[in-house]
Amino acid sequence: MPAAPLPARLGRLLLLGALAAGLVSCRASDVALDAPTATTAPAETTTTTTTAPAATGVAGDPGVGDPYFPELGNGGYDVARYHIDLEWLPDEGAIDAVTTIELTPTVDLDTFNLDLVGLDVSSVTVDGEPSPITRAGRELAIDPDAVLIAGEATEVVVTYRGVPQPISLGSDVFGAGWQTDGREAYVVSEPAGAATWYPANDHPTDKALFTFELTVPADQVAVANGVLVDERTEPDGRRTWIWRAADPMATYLASIVVGDLVIERTTAPTGLPLRDAYPPEHAAGAQELFGRTGEMVATFEEWFGPYPFEVYGHVVVDEALGFALENQTLSLFGTDLLGAGGAGERTVAHELAHQWYGNAVSPASWRDIWLNEGFATYAEWIWLQEAYGQPIERSAERAHAGADYGVAPGDPGNEELFQPTVYIRGGLALHALSVAMGDEAFRALLREWPQRFHDQAASTEDLRALAEELSGQDLAPVFDAWVHGTELPPFPG
Repeated sequence: MPAAPLPARLGRLLLLGALAAGLVSCRASDVALDAPTATTAPAETTTTTTTAPAATGVAGDPGVGDPYFPELGNGGYDVARYHIDLEWLPDEGAIDAVTTIELTPTVDLDTFNLDLVGLDVSSVTVDGEPSPITRAGRELAIDPDAVLIAGEATEVVVTYRGVPQPISLGSDVFGAGWQTDGREAYVVSEPAGAATWYPANDHPTDKALFTFELTVPADQVAVANGVLVDERTEPDGRRTWIWRAADPMATYLASIVVGDLVIERTTAPTGLPLRDAYPPEHAAGAQELFGRTGEMVATFEEWFGPYPFEVYGHVVVDEALGFALENQTLSLFGTDLLGAGGAGERTVAHELAHQWYGNAVSPASWRDIWLNEGFATYAEWIWLQEAYGQPIERSAERAHAGADYGVAPGDPGNEELFQPTVYIRGGLALHALSVAMGDEAFRALLREWPQRFHDQAASTEDLRALAEELSGQDLAPVFDAWVHGTELPPFPG
């Protein structure tokens, strides 16, 4: 079927003025019926017109004030949906795109910003009316004709084109954003690369629904988050792939991959649809690497509660990446993890666990990234216990003995978010919590965290409050030592 149009938007009804008619009042004089008729001036009629003052608004903040990256995101509105209509032009290394954004102001807005790095913007409309823009760094400032009224849905359409370039921010592992390898293109956006390929409120505290309408050469396949809802051939022979993510998603998790790919569909024992995409020459390696995903889903549902989204799977790019990334419902892998044995299998478990911890529940700030990586590391230890009989305590003990990790995982710094302490000490902090809380309360914490904060962003303070609620204990010593302290504590026993 053809791509479904975006839902109808609510029009903004601006108060342009109010006309108030004055009352006309005539009272007849007391005159005797047989008195002569008097000639009098007509009664005076007065009409008063009152014009309401024009609505005034404020400028939306150009950032959400993240303690590590204050310029990320924007203030004054919440995004409900992105529709990214994008053409990939591999011969130019360019994209030609229109992104439609449904947002609702949280205050009356005179101007507001979107994050967009580079790329040439040809037009911006707000509720169908052209709007002037200014550019400064990653800020696309928009000045609509009329004030946007708090609580009234607004449609913003940005038309743009260019050669997207990844940016270096918070990582020495990869440049964040749009990546290309010949005719292949893919996205690695953590923490701030979404703005390299679409205009966004680029911070995990503003999640939204996504639709991707991706037009690519006829010999390529385009995959993205969510479910494939339509595929069509264009008059010029190119193919358009339409994917829709039914659950709110942080901007950095939005992902597309374009290349020579095949899509394989299976089903987990729980009934969850699984779909993997990979280059055909890597089919055997991909099938081996992802072969136990269904078992992992079943295991993690026992520990963490129901899988939080409608589908899951992986995509392999034809390149050795040196990392994997937990893009929502579609984790990204490179060819270097094919044939990697146990290390590859643990990585598959790690990225799957992120769907509960990091995706369903996003970090409230990038300083809280240990919440993503610590839980996913602990999930690796769960899988080793359930699949191979290695107790969680043994995995944690080995990790503790591996290195010093003398950086607080709760404050790793903004220049290297992905250093080992975030992962290993993050996992060890959870093991220390399990010892302090007891097994029953800790197992309740693992399930309650992704349920209570589903589709939200949460902080380290939120985790401590929930752990104390469930255990009835003061857990400040555990958090002070394992999350906020720089010195690695002794192994908890």
